[in-house]
Amino acid sequence: MFFVISGFLITSLLLREHDRSGTISFVGFYLRRAKRIMPAALLVIVATLGGAYALFSSTRFNAAVWDGVWAIFFGANWRLATLGTDYFQAGGPVSPLQHYWSLAVEEQFYFIWPWLMLLIFWALSRRRFTTAKDTRRVIGIVIVVLTVVSFAWSVWETHSNPSWAYFSTFSRAWELGVGAIVAVYASSVAILRPVIRHILGWTGLAGIIAAIFLMSDTVAFPGPSAALPVVAAALLILAGTGQERSPLWLLTNPVASYLGDISYSLYLWHFPVAILLLSIYPRGSAEYYVVGTLAILIASILSFHLVENPARKFERPKRAKYKTPSSPNGKASLIWLAVLAVITAGTVTAALVPRDVPASNGALAPKSTSGTVSAAVTKDKCWGAASLDSQADCVRDLGTAVLPDPKAVADDTGNSYACFPQKGERMKTCTYGGGTTHVALVGDSHAASLLPGLTEQAQAQGWKLDTYVGVGCIWATASCAAMPDIQAKLVEKHYDIVITSAYRGSGDTNKKAQAAAFADEWQPVAKAGSKIVVVKDFPIGAGPAVECVQRINFNAASNDCNIDLATAFKVEDAAAMAAATVPNSVVVDSKKYFCPADVCPGVIGNVLVYRDDISHITARYSKTLGPYLAKDIKQAAANLTAQ
Repeated sequence: MFFVISGFLITSLLLREHDRSGTISFVGFYLRRAKRIMPAALLVIVATLGGAYALFSSTRFNAAVWDGVWAIFFGANWRLATLGTDYFQAGGPVSPLQHYWSLAVEEQFYFIWPWLMLLIFWALSRRRFTTAKDTRRVIGIVIVVLTVVSFAWSVWETHSNPSWAYFSTFSRAWELGVGAIVAVYASSVAILRPVIRHILGWTGLAGIIAAIFLMSDTVAFPGPSAALPVVAAALLILAGTGQERSPLWLLTNPVASYLGDISYSLYLWHFPVAILLLSIYPRGSAEYYVVGTLAILIASILSFHLVENPARKFERPKRAKYKTPSSPNGKASLIWLAVLAVITAGTVTAALVPRDVPASNGALAPKSTSGTVSAAVTKDKCWGAASLDSQADCVRDLGTAVLPDPKAVADDTGNSYACFPQKGERMKTCTYGGGTTHVALVGDSHAASLLPGLTEQAQAQGWKLDTYVGVGCIWATASCAAMPDIQAKLVEKHYDIVITSAYRGSGDTNKKAQAAAFADEWQPVAKAGSKIVVVKDFPIGAGPAVECVQRINFNAASNDCNIDLATAFKVEDAAAMAAATVPNSVVVDSKKYFCPADVCPGVIGNVLVYRDDISHITARYSKTLGPYLAKDIKQAAANLTAQ
């Protein structure tokens, strides 16, 4: 909708200017855009970074600073597209400046569209007997062609690379194009009877409301799913074109009109407030909604009346007045520029100063160069998974501190990625332990997050553990570029035990088909004599729990940061399904280590369980889980032999 409205308004403005003056003033156009967009946008960026400095870890604050830099230069969409396809950035906390991606797409469109229109005007002006009607017809045809091409590209890219397509200007241009088409052909619609306008308007409004309920995170977006809200917005604009008053009283009453006036400020402020407040209030709480709504409204109203509107109406004083030292406008401008420069410089400087020194929490950590949990410490404290063990010889009162530091939880990966090929890279492998039982671990990043615990247990279990993990490398047919080499090694080396695990949310949504793909790859290895042990995947949907433990008022004693069971296991585990169809395979159910009751806590035994939205477990929790999981795996493999 945002793009449709923008495409309509800017194209209408350019057409009117050309009709009036016979050309397009680029200086005037871009000056108006700068006055309209930049002052409020810069204010929100600086204010957001100030809030991020106070509430976020230094790592997350530094990322927000770079988000702000990209936003200033209208490149936020390409930064987010890159991060969305970068595995080690995916699943991290949401940036409070993420919404600037749409402003970036809009401004990139504005960098090109006026020049293209002027080129068309110029080309047509060189032909004799070309009327204004002919010119508008040609422009309309060009816009329609470009819009269709962009839509086709959007559909293809959404299917082939959805993370990139969502933020790509090329995949979004058709939405602005639809608005431009409405602007070109609006005069033809202006003669429609009022009853038809009413039908168009209410149909468009109904389509927008329907899109709100039909769009979800399971729907591929933007192509072709975005067609519904885009077409609905176009119908709504058409309904009000060519007449003084729109037939939709819902959108023309004084309250709606005022909200429309401050809509740009509302757009700028809503997302930073929503994200920053999650560091103070739980998502979904009454306090979060009440405080958030008031903060957004107050900030938007003040921003509109004190910054956005004055800047938009500001006219540069004439040269004589500008040079006058007593000019209040000149002095005020210099003062505001100086204040903005100082704040920006201070914010960027602060980004370079390390602030997180988790000494207090670090003091609770076991002191060992290898990172293992020493016997003395486990005798004193029931850290992590040990707290679930009723037979563990340890003290149950753990106090209120947690490990790792919540602000540094995203970096608590241990050796999970020591040998972890990125997308498209060839196989990498590491070996741990030197026992006589040859063991392999195969899988994606969820399998890799078991490594901090399993590698510490390799020697004690008598294992020689080889790793075959990588981005998307679930042990299924053609899952990743490294899989053919991994499969060859598994068949060639005749491992005693092959451990595998896979993120239940990855791959084919048809879990029966995905289970068949697992089975196809496992059969040759199982027939060669290897015992296949499937570690059932962890709970999914950990984002709110991770967000919860990072609140500044989080208290480990209350331990209210959970994933409900319905969310945690709403997606079937295809790897576990495959084990039932492949001989010499068995499943180890990990649920008891993550969901001891009717919820799945984000903190177990004062250890943070998850480190990101995609439910990767922390290295700390993996290490406490290691002794129990290794024992279960060994016992499951032994039971296969007994059969």
